[in-house]
Amino acid sequence: MNLQQLEHFLVLVETRSFSRAAAKLHLTQPALSRSIQALEDTLGGRLLERDKGKTLTALGELAIVRARRIRVELAELRRSASLLADYAGGTLRLGLGPTPTAILSLPLLRDMKERYPAIKLLLSGGTPEMQVQELREGAVDALVVHRNHIPADPDLHLRFFPRTPLGFVVRAGHPLAGKNGLDFDALRRYAVAASGRAMSDEVMHRLNAYFGPPVHFIDAIQYQSNDIQALVDLVRTTDTVFFGVLRVAQPAIARGELVHVDVRPALELSSQFVFVTLEGKTLPPALLRLSELCMRYMSGADDPQPD
Repeated sequence: MNLQQLEHFLVLVETRSFSRAAAKLHLTQPALSRSIQALEDTLGGRLLERDKGKTLTALGELAIVRARRIRVELAELRRSASLLADYAGGTLRLGLGPTPTAILSLPLLRDMKERYPAIKLLLSGGTPEMQVQELREGAVDALVVHRNHIPADPDLHLRFFPRTPLGFVVRAGHPLAGKNGLDFDALRRYAVAASGRAMSDEVMHRLNAYFGPPVHFIDAIQYQSNDIQALVDLVRTTDTVFFGVLRVAQPAIARGELVHVDVRPALELSSQFVFVTLEGKTLPPALLRLSELCMRYMSGADDPQPD
């Protein structure tokens, strides 16, 4: 067995076709078949059924998990040579959910530019399912996403950030700004903007219990988007009320452009985000440093400086 045979097996499983896998690997189909057969002979059993869908056997299911981990570790080993030498260079690739994008993008780019200019930092978004797949394939090194969007799979290592409060925010000068103990009757006079992913079942249940029947909070949400910064900009320039993670609005609150709305009784709602890597993966120092920066900014321990 060798690394090349494992890669051939991985590509075959990913493409579900000997012809497509052979083309992707720049091999002939007979050469690919011989490689898979040699791997099966070494392991002592069939890895997949030769049906149309190339169904994995029990041994194949076990082998694909180990092969994916070996692929990631090999890629990490190749990259670590440059990253280990005093952050000398290389590329870090971080996948972000919508709220982490709004909180982390600017401060991370600034911090890495100032402290580690030789390291490229690539930030990307996408659906949670796509991001987890990219992590497993080595297309990204880590993720920062909402904890509810990550499956409880044993190959994923989760580092939890402190819970971050949810609340209502309006522009400075808004009719609700500065008023204490507001209830839903006051809030419902204005359109609400919220991230679709902020509306978890738990949050909606608590909000509906707070506002009480027959009114449901979802009816007050007029604008939804996963572009959190666009929602904040809408609230900053109109009478729309923002509901979501307060850390998103903190820079504008610090500049006096936005105001946190006081409601009674207090909502006491929060979200929690996680830093996700592959279990057993050796993290280079630069990625560990990036993890610490994410922890600092997501927890609010060091608020980003306003423009």
